[in-house]
Amino acid sequence: MENHIVKRIGETKMSENERAGFDTNADLQEHLAELEADAQAADASLSSVTEITPAQARMQRLQDDITQLREEIDGLRVRLTLIRQQTGTVVRSNLQWADDSAHDQLGAYPWAKLAGAMAVTFVAARVLRHLPMGAIASAALPLVMTRFDDDRYRQ
Repeated sequence: MENHIVKRIGETKMSENERAGFDTNADLQEHLAELEADAQAADASLSSVTEITPAQARMQRLQDDITQLREEIDGLRVRLTLIRQQTGTVVRSNLQWADDSAHDQLGAYPWAKLAGAMAVTFVAARVLRHLPMGAIASAALPLVMTRFDDDRYRQ
């Protein structure tokens, strides 16, 4: 049975050679030798052509540096995009926390209540500016001093 398998493999190889246009193994070997000679000649011609001048070497180094810098810039752009996304997430979560906290402390419509308190403070400050503070202080000073004197005598 093993001989049969070997014979079949040999037949397969022969048929492949025949399909490639080679009638015998010798024709195939001759063709392979020609290809090898052509490859060696091509290598020899490439080695003589590839002499690099110092200016070309410098230009190649500069091009490599530019390529490396472009890759670094692309990496930094990716990182910057991630940071922007994270910043947006942090801002949204902080706004949500502030809104939830205001609702917990002030109940329904917390921002309206806060705006009302600010308006009342503004109006009260305007009213206090127009009051005669000197007269109020002159009237209140004897009352305050009497209170301090009473506290001193009780001790």
